[in-house]
Amino acid sequence: MFAKVRKREVLIPFFSFLLLNLLVLFLWDQSVTAQKLALQRRVHNSGELLSKKFLSIIKRDIQSLENLKYRFEITNGDYFNYWENDAELLLQQNASFKFIEWIDDSLIIRKINPTKGNEAAIGLDISKIDYRRDEWIRHSKDGSTNITPWSKMTQGGHAFLVDVPVYFDNKFRGTITAGMDFKNNLDAFAENLPDYSIEMRDENNSVFYTQNQPQEQVVSQDFVYTNVFKIDTLDNQNWSIKVTPASASFLSDKSSSINYMLLFGLILSTLMSLLIYFYLRAKREALRALRANKRLKVTNEKLSKQRNRAEKASRAKTEFLSNMSHEIRTPLNGILGLIQLVKNSNKRDNYDHYIDLMDQSSKNLLALVNDVLEIDKIESGKASLNEVTFKPSEAVSTLVSQFKDEFETKNLYLNLSSVSNSNLSVIGDQGKFNQVIINLIKNALKFTSTGGTTVIYEETLKNDGVFISIKVSDTGIGIPQHTLSKIFKRFTQVDQGIKKKHEGSGLGLAISQNLVELMGGKISVESKLEEGSTFQINIPFKLSDIKASDINNDKISDLNFSELKVLVVDDNNINILVLTKLLENLGVKSEQTNDGISAVKMAKNKNYQLIFMDIHMPQMDGYEATKLIKENNPETLIIGLSADVTTQTINKSLLYGMQDYLAKPLSQEKLHQLLIKYFSSNNN
Repeated sequence: MFAKVRKREVLIPFFSFLLLNLLVLFLWDQSVTAQKLALQRRVHNSGELLSKKFLSIIKRDIQSLENLKYRFEITNGDYFNYWENDAELLLQQNASFKFIEWIDDSLIIRKINPTKGNEAAIGLDISKIDYRRDEWIRHSKDGSTNITPWSKMTQGGHAFLVDVPVYFDNKFRGTITAGMDFKNNLDAFAENLPDYSIEMRDENNSVFYTQNQPQEQVVSQDFVYTNVFKIDTLDNQNWSIKVTPASASFLSDKSSSINYMLLFGLILSTLMSLLIYFYLRAKREALRALRANKRLKVTNEKLSKQRNRAEKASRAKTEFLSNMSHEIRTPLNGILGLIQLVKNSNKRDNYDHYIDLMDQSSKNLLALVNDVLEIDKIESGKASLNEVTFKPSEAVSTLVSQFKDEFETKNLYLNLSSVSNSNLSVIGDQGKFNQVIINLIKNALKFTSTGGTTVIYEETLKNDGVFISIKVSDTGIGIPQHTLSKIFKRFTQVDQGIKKKHEGSGLGLAISQNLVELMGGKISVESKLEEGSTFQINIPFKLSDIKASDINNDKISDLNFSELKVLVVDDNNINILVLTKLLENLGVKSEQTNDGISAVKMAKNKNYQLIFMDIHMPQMDGYEATKLIKENNPETLIIGLSADVTTQTINKSLLYGMQDYLAKPLSQEKLHQLLIKYFSSNNN
């Protein structure tokens, strides 16, 4: 058995090595052949392009000369008076023209431009030049353009002589003849193909144009393109073009990459054969280990699912606590603070009653928030009711009035319709009742962009109780039917984290359902997509004969802390205003800034005794700002100030050097107690 296994472990890798190498060699041969064909096509295509383009350039240059002939013929020779101007213009515009001359019908050169350097040609009788006379006469009778071979000129140099016969008044008058060398115009195009060598010959096999000519033969005939094209039909004259790669690197650069691939393939086949060999040797042990790992994997999957479930629940709870704290306590801080400022402004007019109601409502809402933050109570169903005497109709009316400005800001309406308004007093939890109404109104505001919201209030007496029915109907985006059953689920948010698309905790409807059921009522919803939604709550209350009373706050005694140097750091301008005014009521003057960076700079320039530091700020948060300030001013008292009251946030604040931590919303009593705690020696 052992010998059989060893033989199998050797033979399979060996034959794999042979097969893989044969495959690599076959692919290499195919690649070489394909590359050769591709290079041949490339040379051929480039040659075809050059042939067509060069012929086009030559014909275009000759056409310029023929255009001058047409002007002579159309004007019956009158245009001949402008010979000097036209000749000079052609010489300037086209580099192929070396000179332009007029040969009359007696074969004598009468005019030539430029004259300088060509004086020897003026008066020359071309009838005495054998190779010129016969061709010139044939083409003058035929009327076609004549192109001589590449010839040496009387005035020096080489050029093609192009004769264009001119007829007017039904009589042959002579030829417009030009000495032409097409090199400059051909070079302008050939420069775009630096990889190719180009050679052109006339009908006498004389080379009249070359480009990138190699010093010796560098490629085989397999990569040579040749073409012959007729230049003069009457004399049956043909020119030829030859295009080849300019250097041997044209082929070697391409073939080297294929050779590298061959080497890589051979190395790869060797490595794969070795891998097969080691794989077969380790297979038996791997199978044994696989069985053990499989059992272990099943156990780990079970543990992983339990761990993920626990981590998910923990993250959800932490996210919920932090989010609820930030979203609810921050606006509450502004509401309660502004109420205290107005109450302490020594104004006692018609707004006092309204302010007292707002104060009471805010405190009730804060009590509800504290209950919501106690997650264990919500999950275990141990949340309790704080029953007081209040008037539901007045509570709903007050809440609608509070939100009117927000709706009008979005150009929306918010209307209250009372089907029955007996203004009854009931016994119940006003804070939880108000929270449900607020959640529904805010939900309508968030998801409505046109139209508005209507709140319908109805009271019904039944025996010794009062049944309150409230409908909140909006013209918003609506809710898809398949998601209606999910909107009351707890700990479910569309977006999570610090940056969210929509403001709010995402738990408004879930909390509302819990609170309504806790008060013995029911909540339901009807909605159509793009038409709007209607939420309805029905809650029973006990009827009360006792009139709802106002809550009076104790006055806070004034203390003198005028000598304290205080800095308030908060990115919310309302919170800065509230805290600054509350401090002023206690006799403390403060300076303010709304970001951590400027707070650090101000602390360097002035030794503050007390700094109120917000936690969540852009650019630089309160943690980092506290750390930097403490490095320069270790004696400065820094008090953390935030709506986030999670244990992690408080512990982190103390770790970064804060001496104490205050949760928003603040009250004057809290500030008073804090000043007494840390600065009692400053009091008079």
